[in-house]
Amino acid sequence: MDAKKLLVGTLNGAVGMMLVAYVMWDVLLVDFFSQQMVTVEQLASPNVGLQVLSSVVSALLLTIVLSWKNPSGPQEAAKDAAIVGVLIWLGANFWNMGTYGMMTMQGALVDGFLTAIPFGFAGFAIFWTTMRGELQSGRIIGNDAVNSD
Repeated sequence: MDAKKLLVGTLNGAVGMMLVAYVMWDVLLVDFFSQQMVTVEQLASPNVGLQVLSSVVSALLLTIVLSWKNPSGPQEAAKDAAIVGVLIWLGANFWNMGTYGMMTMQGALVDGFLTAIPFGFAGFAIFWTTMRGELQSGRIIGNDAVNSD
């Protein structure tokens, strides 16, 4: 995958992930998770810069993984991205529980599995903006760096 596709996939995936994650965690589920993190002092307002940075890093990882996986369609890309997201966040939540006691087991599990939604949406956005044309034309994504001119 060339640098342009990596950048476009990362940006589009981050925007998609950020929009869905904001609605889920900062609007719909804020009360639920505040009850699950009893030992953590909540910030007066979320640090949006760090939230955006987290989405960019996650979308970069997804763009790389999806370019390796070469999904056959947007549904497969969304599914693969959702699986990656769940595994990453379950691991991070369990680590934080074991190290800092940040949330309850219920909160860690719910958070980990709900992560499938923004990650899946990001995977769909990444596929739609960077891989769809390659697959429709029949070219393999891995060969776009080779130029025989």
